[in-house]
Order: sequence, then structure tokens, then C-alpha cells
Amino acid sequence: MEGTQSQPKPRVGAPVKPNISENFHTDRHSRSLKIQRAGALVPHHRVTLLLLGLLNAVLLITAIVLIILCAGANEDYLLTPDSVASTLLIERSYLRNHSKSLKAEQDAEASFAKEKEVNIQLRLQLNQETKISDTLWRQVDELHKEKDALITEKNDIEQNCGRCPSGWILLNSTCYYFSLPETDTYKNWPDSRADCIGGGGDLLVIDNLQEQILISEYISQTRSDFSMLRINAYWMGLQKNQSQGTWMWINNSTMVDSGYWRDQQPSINGPQSGDCAAFSNFIDMRKTWFSGNCQECLYNWVCEMVAKPLNV
Repeated sequence: MEGTQSQPKPRVGAPVKPNISENFHTDRHSRSLKIQRAGALVPHHRVTLLLLGLLNAVLLITAIVLIILCAGANEDYLLTPDSVASTLLIERSYLRNHSKSLKAEQDAEASFAKEKEVNIQLRLQLNQETKISDTLWRQVDELHKEKDALITEKNDIEQNCGRCPSGWILLNSTCYYFSLPETDTYKNWPDSRADCIGGGGDLLVIDNLQEQILISEYISQTRSDFSMLRINAYWMGLQKNQSQGTWMWINNSTMVDSGYWRDQQPSINGPQSGDCAAFSNFIDMRKTWFSGNCQECLYNWVCEMVAKPLNV
């Protein structure tokens, strides 16, 4: 029938158009349900936030309380002498002190090494200066010796006008050398004569009384100690000729007179006996000779030589 025409069927695969009225009612109903649910949920969120705030407050208070308790506990713990913290503090203090001691020891070692080096340098400098000083002193000694030699030479020149060698004395145009006990070694007769010959002269030969007194006076003035015979005894050039049995001078001349022997001299026995004659200062200047063993007796000696002419 025309009034009741059936609606056309949708084609397979064609999109189905929604019913607008049905969708409107459906959406309206859904929104009303969401609003109702949201209204119901609002109180629950507030409660949750309130509970979270309270929980945070409780946690904060708990943390503060724990901090205070821990601080007090730590303070009590640190103040306890037997605690580990006290031990650590002691060890820390020891380590600090030990560290300071080590540093002080290292500083002391460094200072000692430096002072040792300075000491070595000073020793080297001292040794060098000592060597220089010794050299200078040796030079001073040599200069003193040269000075003494020049003074002696000057005195000799003034005394003998250069006519006698240094150390010799000019007496009546003859040069004499008197050995000195302080510097010369005592000698027997042959060694004494060898010393005179080495100096350019020979042993003393007394030709007359004038020379005998001259020698005696000189010895008296220069040799004041008469307590020892050897100190005041001098070999002279008088020797006994065994073949002839007479006393002769070394220049092969015989004595003009009987000589100037001391009493009971020359002797053939006793300590003052022998074949060589010596001169000994005595009270009587005419009696000063005595005999002695040529090899065994050790005395001073007197040398003589002819003085140089004045024009030389």
C-alpha cells in the first residue's frame, strides 16, 4: 500500500547513520551519571589529602624527634671514655701529634744535614787556612834564621873586619874558632882536627906565652862555668910522638919551652893520661894543659887560621 510503504533496507557495506534522538538521550544520561559520580568522589579526595598531610606531619615530627635523640645519643656516646669515638679521637690526636713529631724530625734532619754540610765546608776551609798558616810560619822561621845569620855575619864583619870566616874570632891577626857546647857535639881528638881542617884551619898551636894568656883570658870571659871539666876542656894541636917520646905540634914544630902543663901533667896513668893534649882554663893561666886519650876522651876544640890581610 502506498500509505504504508516499507523503508528501504540498507545496502551491505554502506555506513549506518545513527539515530540522532537516541544518541542525544544517551549522552545526556551519561553526563548526568558522571556528574553524580564526581560529586560523590569529591569528599573522598579531601579526606585522602588530609590524611597525607597528617602523615607528613607525623613523619616530620618523628624525624625531628629521631634527630634530637640521635644527637643526644651521639653526644653521650662521644663523651663516653670507653666508646669507639673516644678511641678514634685519641688516635686522631696521636696521629696529629705523631705527624707533628715526624715533621719536626724531618725538619731537624734537614737542618742537621745543612749544618753538617756547613761544618764540612768550614773544616775544608780551616785545613786550607792551616796549611797556609804553616807555610807562612815556615817562611817566618826561615826569615828569622836568615836574619840571625845576617846579624852574626854583621857582627863578625864588625869584629874582624871580614878577615875571618863567620863564627871565627879575630885575636891579634889570627882567626880562632871555639866550639860551642850548646850547638856542637863533643868530639875526640881526630874528629876535632877534621872539623878544623874542614873549616879551612887546623887545631890550635900555641907558639908563645902571649898567645897562651890570650886564649886563657878569652875562655875565662866567655866560659864562666868551671864545674865540669869536659865543658871547659878544648883539644889543641899538640900530640906525643911515640917514636921519639916527645910532644910535637901538628905543624911539626917542637915546644920552645917545657910548655904550660898543669901539675903532674902530662900523665901516663889515670883518667887524664894519653897522647893528645887539651887546654883547660884554670886559675893559673900558665898551667892549663893536660893529656888525654886521643880516641876515648870527648871535649870541645879550638881551631885557628891566619887572618886575611886588610886590603882583601
